[in-house]
Amino acid sequence: MFPSRGTRISTTVDHAGGPLGGDNSFTKYGASAAWFYPLPLEMVFDVRGRIGYLQNNSDRDLPIYERFILGGINTLRGLRDVGTRDPATGDIIGGTTMLCGSVEVVFPLIKNAGMKGVVFYDTGNAWDGGYSLSDLRQTAGLGVRWYSPIGPLRLEWGYVLDRKENESASRFEFTIGMFM
Repeated sequence: MFPSRGTRISTTVDHAGGPLGGDNSFTKYGASAAWFYPLPLEMVFDVRGRIGYLQNNSDRDLPIYERFILGGINTLRGLRDVGTRDPATGDIIGGTTMLCGSVEVVFPLIKNAGMKGVVFYDTGNAWDGGYSLSDLRQTAGLGVRWYSPIGPLRLEWGYVLDRKENESASRFEFTIGMFM
């Protein structure tokens, strides 16, 4: 639940259409990695990264629910709906490429209760083709994580470092369930 050292690396490939049939035809590639380093005073330094690519295998539009949309407690805390927007309506339609990363320091708050604090920095974006490191969104914040009797809880507050017009300056995020 609360790793203190080690590495976790995973890759995924999702394929739809072709010989499998269906209305959509695409291949979605993803990779993620996380490194955990112990620090003094039972603190943990953690670095995470994710990358994704969505390939269209037909002349049909890719479904919006398969495209990459960042924001929220697992990608860019403090932001929501980050990615490509429809130029006509301004609605979020997601990207075909995605890159995001996070740096955290996790520290004990109430040791006997299993409650920990976290200070973080997140960065990332989703684009409609290609990757642009000069266009990464940025947030920072803090939170509380608790392995409670009903399961793992997370309450985190993210502040937007590169706020755009009509965006909130910050946001609280809450989840129940696995953190990884």
